[in-house]
Amino acid sequence: MGQGFLKAAAGHLRRSAVLAVAAAALVGGCATKDTGAEDVWDPLETPNRFIFSINRAVDTIALRPVAVLYRDTVPDPAQKGVHNAVTNLGEPITALNEAVQGKAHRAATTMARFLINSTIGVAGLFDVAKSMGLEPSKNDAGLTIGYYAGVEPENGGFYIMLPLLGPSNVRDAAGLVADGSLDPFGIAIYSIWGSTPYWIYAGSRVGATVVDTRVRTMYALDDLEKNSVDYYAALRSAYTQQRAEQIRQKRSPDAKAELERRDNLALVR
Repeated sequence: MGQGFLKAAAGHLRRSAVLAVAAAALVGGCATKDTGAEDVWDPLETPNRFIFSINRAVDTIALRPVAVLYRDTVPDPAQKGVHNAVTNLGEPITALNEAVQGKAHRAATTMARFLINSTIGVAGLFDVAKSMGLEPSKNDAGLTIGYYAGVEPENGGFYIMLPLLGPSNVRDAAGLVADGSLDPFGIAIYSIWGSTPYWIYAGSRVGATVVDTRVRTMYALDDLEKNSVDYYAALRSAYTQQRAEQIRQKRSPDAKAELERRDNLALVR
């Protein structure tokens, strides 16, 4: 069992490393396309808009109504518990990315948060670590690639509208796959119990994350849609600006940013 887990983890690590390197090379090779957030590089705009229209229809018919029902019927403490639990499951990946970025102290803090919340916090339902002064942070492989890419943060390769997941780009899509491949819970479940329990776990986690995120972004996205002539272009620009600002924060933590104002504009992150 232990050998199976190590073998699975090693395979996931190799694939994720290759993917991250390929994404970084592609992003770096696209340096001439550093158009910035005002003019995002979108060579796939026609298919992207088609996927966006499907995503929007699914959101209108199913996702948003479910999110509204969840928001209005589930008690606030329970919603907060779900959010805390989902966040806690992502802490090991956050810590890994912080370590790769050379932020050892921050990675240690994140792992301490994970251990405290997973035990005293009842599987992450309660953010006990925050009350102890251990503040949460956000990090992922997309930010790690951007941290080392050596190009303007707005340049994440060409823009991609992911089916059901929303706005992304080459850098962040590769990072999303890398983070998913390195998820220790997924690796453990797959290596011990097989594919069916893994997909149950993955589906449940994705479902909870999507509903939680949709509730938290509802007002920001409604406002963006209401006040934009071209919702697709407005969302594309908002996403690019938000991710670029996050990368700037990783590169220069003391720089002033507008992350609190922009944070809720991302559908994926």
